[in-house]
Order: sequence, then C-alpha cells, then structure tokens
Amino acid sequence: MTSTATIKAFPLPPAFTAADLYSIDEHADDGAGAACSKEQVPRVNRTTRAASQSSAYPAYPGQQSAPSRFQNGPPEAFHAALKRPQKLAGTSSANNNNNQHNNNNNNRTNVNNGGRGGGGAAAARTGNSSPTNSVFRPPPPLAQEGITGPRKRAASVGNRMHLSTLETSSWVRESVYLSSPIRSAFKHGPDRRPDELFGLLPGEVLDLVLRSLKGLHLDKNSDSCATCMMRDLCSAALCSRRWYKHARVVLYEDIQLVGSDSAAHKKRFKQNQGNRMALLRRTLRSNPDIAALVRSLKVPHPEPPPNWSASKGMLWLEQYEDRVAALVMACPKLERLSGPTPSYDHSFKKIFHALSTRTALKDMTWILEPPAPNAPQGQRMDNSPSKQRGQSGGPAMLEPAQGDAFLSSHRNWTSLTKLSILCQPGATLAPHRLLSKTLTYLPSLQHLHLCNLPPNAFNDNNLLSLPPLKSLILSRIVGITSSGLTSFATRANTSRLERLELRHTPLTSLPALARIFSHLPSLRVFALAQSFPPVMPETDSFALWMMPYLASASIVKLHWDITSHPATTNSADDILARSIEAGGFPALTILRTPNDPEARFQALCRPVHHICLPTDRFYRHNTLIGGSIPASGSFSAPSSPVSPIHKSATTMSLPATIYAPSSSGTDLHKARLAAQARLEAAHDVPRFTFSLTDDDSQVAQTIGVAGFLGTLGSKITYHLLPDEGATDEQGGLVDVLDLVADGGEALAGGREGCTGRWNQKEGEVADKKEKEKWWHTERGRWRRLEA
Repeated sequence: MTSTATIKAFPLPPAFTAADLYSIDEHADDGAGAACSKEQVPRVNRTTRAASQSSAYPAYPGQQSAPSRFQNGPPEAFHAALKRPQKLAGTSSANNNNNQHNNNNNNRTNVNNGGRGGGGAAAARTGNSSPTNSVFRPPPPLAQEGITGPRKRAASVGNRMHLSTLETSSWVRESVYLSSPIRSAFKHGPDRRPDELFGLLPGEVLDLVLRSLKGLHLDKNSDSCATCMMRDLCSAALCSRRWYKHARVVLYEDIQLVGSDSAAHKKRFKQNQGNRMALLRRTLRSNPDIAALVRSLKVPHPEPPPNWSASKGMLWLEQYEDRVAALVMACPKLERLSGPTPSYDHSFKKIFHALSTRTALKDMTWILEPPAPNAPQGQRMDNSPSKQRGQSGGPAMLEPAQGDAFLSSHRNWTSLTKLSILCQPGATLAPHRLLSKTLTYLPSLQHLHLCNLPPNAFNDNNLLSLPPLKSLILSRIVGITSSGLTSFATRANTSRLERLELRHTPLTSLPALARIFSHLPSLRVFALAQSFPPVMPETDSFALWMMPYLASASIVKLHWDITSHPATTNSADDILARSIEAGGFPALTILRTPNDPEARFQALCRPVHHICLPTDRFYRHNTLIGGSIPASGSFSAPSSPVSPIHKSATTMSLPATIYAPSSSGTDLHKARLAAQARLEAAHDVPRFTFSLTDDDSQVAQTIGVAGFLGTLGSKITYHLLPDEGATDEQGGLVDVLDLVADGGEALAGGREGCTGRWNQKEGEVADKKEKEKWWHTERGRWRRLEA
C-alpha cells in the first residue's frame, strides 16, 4: 500500500538585505507634496486601508491613485521595488529627533516674529495654519497604532501591558493588529482600571481556572475539603462582576454540604442539624437563576439529637428527610442527589415525591424495605397460584396500589441514565412484570445495578426484556439461569454492553460463559465472583483440546474470584489460565484473581518487585497480625455452604442453601499477602544460570540469577487493589451498599477531618485574625462513588 501526501506551498514574506534597508526621505516626492498642499487629505480608515492594499507596507494617500511605473515593466523590477519599502516608523530614532528639533526651532522663530505678523503669530500660538498655506503630513502608519520611536522595551507601570512592548516582524500585515482585542484596549491610553485587561480573557479560560481550583481542593490526595473549596469560590465571585458570573456556575452546579453544622449556626437557629440546608433553600427560592444552575446536591448525613434514645422514636429522622425534600423542590434541574438514601417501604414520603417531580434526574438509588406494617399486605408466594418451582418461602407480593405507586415515580424520569435497586431481606418487586414495565419509562437508561432481588422479582424473562445498556451489574440474583444469560448475550440490543458483573449469580455452565465472551463485541470489563466454579458438560470435554476455549478480543479488565477451592486450582481456573496463555484475551491489561493458590494467573502477568502495600503486614484483621505468611492460598475466604458442583447443573437443581446470603468474595488484604509470599519464594529459584569455567574448560562455579515470578514482555498487570469506594473485605467490587455509604464523611474510627488550617501561615503572624481566618468546623473529606 502506497501512501500519498499533499504539500501546500505558501509564499514567504519579501526577503530583505542590508543594502535594501536604507532610509527614504518621506518628503522627497514633490508631486505628492504639491498635491497635498492644495487640499488637506482626510485620514484614511485603517480597516479600509489594510483591506485595499495588496502590499504589506502602507503608502501615502496621494500615492495610492498614482499609476505604477512597473505596470508595463518586467516582473524583476517590480519585485526589486517591493524590497525597498518606504520609511518604517521607528527604524531611525536619530532622524525623528532631528525633525523634532527643527520643528521646534521653526516654531520658536515664528513666535519671535509674531509681533510683526499678526496672522503668523496667531497660527503659531494655536498650532494650526491656514489650509492654503499648510501641508498635511500624516504620521507614520505604525505610529498611528500607538508605536512611536524605535522598538525597545518601554518602562513597565505596575503589572500592566503596553502595546509598545510587543515586538512584531516588519512583514506582518496591519490587519493582525486591527483584530487584536488587546490593541483595542490601548487606544485610549495606558491609564485605566487594573482589571480591564483581565476582563479581555474569554469566559472559557475563567471556567478552566475555576474548575482547576475546584479539582485541587477535591483531589484524592488533597488536604482540603469541600468547605474550603466553596470558601475560595465565594472569594473569587466577590472579585468582580466578570468573576462572579463564572464562579457562581462552578459553585452552585455541584453543591456539597459535608459534615455537621458549625456551633455558631446551631446556636443561631436553635436546631441541631439542617441549618445550612435552610440557608441554601432560602437562597435558591429567592434567586431562580441560581436555582436553575444546581445539577448535583450532596446533603449531610443525619445526626440524632443529643440525649436521644430508640424509645423516643424516629421523628427527628422524618423531619430531616422533609428538609431534604424541601431543598430538592427548590432545584428545578436537579440531576443527582447524593448522601443518605432513605429506605422505601411503599408508603408515601415527601422525599420520594420530590424526586419523582425532577424531570432532569439522571441517577437514582432505591433501598427497598418490606411493606410498612400499616400498609396492606399482599398474598404470600406459598398461596399464590403463580408459584414457581424453587421459589417457595419467598417474600410477599405487592398490592396493585403499591406497584402502581412505585411505577408512577418513574414516569417523569426520561433523562435517567443510572438506576440501582437493592432489596433488603423480605422486600420484593413482585410480580416480575413490575420491573420490566418500570424500565419502559426510562428511555435514556444506560447503567443498571440490581442487588438481592428475589426470584419472583427478576428472572430470565426480565433479563431478556432489558433495554440496550452500557453496564449491567447483577449481584445475588438467583432467579436467572445459565441458559438465560446465554440468550441475553446473543440478543442484538447487547452489542453496546461494555461492562458485565455477575456476583454470586448461578452461572453453572462454562460453555455459557464462552458464548457470553464471543457474542459481546464491546465488552471491556467483566467480573465473575461466586462460590462454585462453572463446569464443563461431559459431552463437550473434547472441546478443551482447542485452546483458547474462552476468548474475548475486547476485554481490558477481568475480575475472577472462585472461592470454593482455597488451596488448589479448580477446573475453571485452569481453563481460563490456559486460554489467557494461548492469546484468547489480546486486549487484557488488568487481571484481578484474589484466589490464586498455585500462582497460575500471577505467572501470566508482568514481573513486579512487590505486590503488598507497606501497611499490609501491620494491618490487624480479627486476631491475626501479619507475621508468618504461608506460601499457599490459605488466607482465602472460607468456602460457601454450597458444596462444589462436579457436573452440569441448573438453578432449579441447586440446593436451597444457595438462596442464603453468601460472602462477597476473597479478602484482598489476605490475597496480597499470599501473592507477596509466592513472589518472595520465587526469588530463591533462579531463572538464568551462568557457568564459570577455568583454563582447562572445567566448570569452576555455577551462579543462578534473576529469580522472579511472571512472564517477561507481558502487558497484563496483576492487580489486587479494590475499586474506588470498595473495601478489601468485600472483594474489591463496589456494591449498592457502598454507594449509599458515608464516602469518607464520617469521622469515626480515628479518621481525621479538615479544619481549613492547611492554608494557615506558619510561625508568627502579623494579625491576630490570621489565626482563625481559615478555620472551620472539622469535616470529613467526602468523595462521590461510582459503581
């Protein structure tokens, strides 16, 4: 294949030589002077002159209409003339000084002779002469632009910029200066407001500066917090009206109220919590323009009043939720509400009604509870005529009115892109048609996260009716089967799926997993965590000779955690390791396999010096302190009560104990210690051996070097760190409960917060107020979590 390139040639500016750059007398042309002496020539407009002239050098108005003497001559003479420009302004300071000195002498002579000529004296005093007796001499072109004299750096006044300090090439066209906004700022002289030049910056630059400031405060490794960020943005908004316009957007589009209220607010408003929310609600209600800017809102976690006990009831929590609902109603374009997520027990609450009216909402998390005791109860699944096999003992079905109320909450959410649903023990969304009908009201849905839904709420029918998604997370969903997952992967609307996580979902068939990999072309992240390995049917055992059996050309990150074999490698682990080694995952760069007792996966990754963190050996877990580290994977989590399955199975044939809550996965802290032990053991086994011989070609010494664990040249990273917001104990994957957690806001457990004094000066201060200038109530450093 031959590549073709096109090169465009542009004319260069006229080249000058030392012989061509000589001074030309501006008044040498008598014809031009005579023409100007008859009638005063008005000043030519700069824009018109720059557009009409074809040359890069300006000419006098009297010479523009004169016929060119090179019109009929050879081209060489015309180009030679272009190399001889008229006198450039500022090229000769000596001539300018001499001309100015001669003019002063002439004026002095006219003044002395003014007693004998009244007309001449009057003309000399006023500085004007008769049109018939004076000759109009326009100033040099660049002098009209504000540059006089030679090009040299002028004295700087403060921090202001002057156009005379800008050095430009002589061949640059005048239109470049005419289009410059900085040039227009100097046309009235250097005396102006200090911030006038700053106001010439585009609004995009100011937005970039303010968002960078916000990012510095909220960075993961920053010592600051959201309170310090809002304080600096408020200070920026008070600088000028231009700052206020852009700082107001950055401040109010993402509001973060973190931690408890200050003692001054509690004393002033005489309530324990909700003071900042009340002030914010008053601001938003009085300024509709500001209220329309709010896109994301973070409310603080509720705090019980002093001397509160469970016997006094939860009235304070209901009042807190009502304040949050009133604040939500003041934000007409709210897209996301972060902070504590109240539980939904199918009874009316103001907070859920307020969220249902936000048409721009893009993120919603449901924590479903069993129906309230005062609400009408539905029929039990045991008495329902639609009872299915293996679903006995399930939660109660909802009444039609309760299902309609849940369904009506989604009617206005046409912009919703993320939906997370968690069913607490005893809660449900039965019948299963309720969830499928709910998703039809969400045309913009892209990310779905379902956790602990019972079989009567989500099964294979719901899985096959899902809309086109970009990410799907199924955690402890036991109502689906391997055949349902296979049929889901082969549907046309799954071609955009980029992330699929199956956590303790009964994936029993290894061929089903192979079909999932082969039918999802956009899959980039895949996670499988369960207590038993998927098995290979006996009729398909011959296919294992064809490697790679599991293959995906798009997967970049793979999480694989089978907890049933803590000491040995199971058959599914062996097939996956052989598939990776055979090149079945060419795009794979991150591999997380916490349960890897024989280092099958660790040996496929690039060699590293260490895996565990510096604090892992001193981390106290239960009653064990990092000391002796076994080389095997005995640190893995205990196996699930489900016994290992040695042949093909379906959901209906699994034991009843599979519906019991299972462990989330292998502890990553223990997995790092075990991986580090295997790595250190490999250092004692050399990979290369050198034999030293003497003069008689006898081996005198043998040296073994380079003991490591891994594959040289591999691009796969052995990753044993949790995702952002997850914990080591939960296996490193983010669940719904992690999304509604405190996110670093709570100060319990010895966690240090921010008091704002990270910006305080050290040592002596000149003002007493400097000590408390930056101080605020200690608050945690909250960060938003993403699944």
